[in-house]
Amino acid sequence: MQTIVKTPPKRKASESSSSKKTPVLAAPQPEKKKKQNQASWDKWVKECVVSVSPDVWRTHASELSHGAQLLEDLKRIPRQVLLDTPTLDYLFRCPSQLSHNALLVLNDEDVECLVSPESLLEWADKMRGGQYIISKENGFFDKVFARFELKGVASTAEVYQKYLSIKSTGSVEISWERKPGDLIGIRLDAEERPTRMIASHALLLGVPIVSPDLRFNAYRKEGLKTIW
Repeated sequence: MQTIVKTPPKRKASESSSSKKTPVLAAPQPEKKKKQNQASWDKWVKECVVSVSPDVWRTHASELSHGAQLLEDLKRIPRQVLLDTPTLDYLFRCPSQLSHNALLVLNDEDVECLVSPESLLEWADKMRGGQYIISKENGFFDKVFARFELKGVASTAEVYQKYLSIKSTGSVEISWERKPGDLIGIRLDAEERPTRMIASHALLLGVPIVSPDLRFNAYRKEGLKTIW
C-alpha cells in the first residue's frame, strides 16, 4: 500500500525548565511515529470497511481505457484540487489504486484538497444502499476529513445555476484492448447528477478534478480540467 503523507501536523516536544544543566533529550524519531500512526490508521480502516461492491463507482471501464491511452505527465502542481468520489474512497481505503499524478498532488503539503458535498452524498447513498458497508458510521466523514486535511465546499445558488447551464457532449466514448486484436468500446453517460454537480463545483472554483472517471471529459469544452 502506498502511504499518503498528508497527515495532521505533529505536536512539538515541550522543553523542561530544568534543561540548562541536563542536555535536552531528542524527541522520538518522526519516521517511527509516522509509521505507528500509519499502522494505527490502516488498522482502523480495515476494521471499518465491512464490504464494498465490485466497481462500486463504475469507473472500471475508465481505468481500463486509461491503460490504453498515452497520458501526459503532470506539468505543474495546482494549488487547489477537487477530489471526486472514487478518488476520495481510494485515498481512504486503498491508496494503491491512486495514479502516479494523483499521488503527486495528494502528497504535496501545499495543495489544498477540496471535496464537494455531492461526493459525500454519493458515498452516503452507496452506504444506505448496501453497496458500501462500514461498521463505524458515527463520525466517519469527520475522521476522513481530519486525517487527510480535506476542506468541504458549499453548494450555493451559483453552483445550482451552473448545474443547469453547463453544456456537455452528453456521453463519452471509450475503448480498450481486452487482448490483441480484440477492441472493446462503450459509451459512458456524463449527464448523471453526481458527475454534473461535481463538474459544476470545479468550474465555479476554477480548479481541476482529481478523478479516474473519463465521464468528466464531456465537460472539457466548458474548460473543465482533470488529473489522473
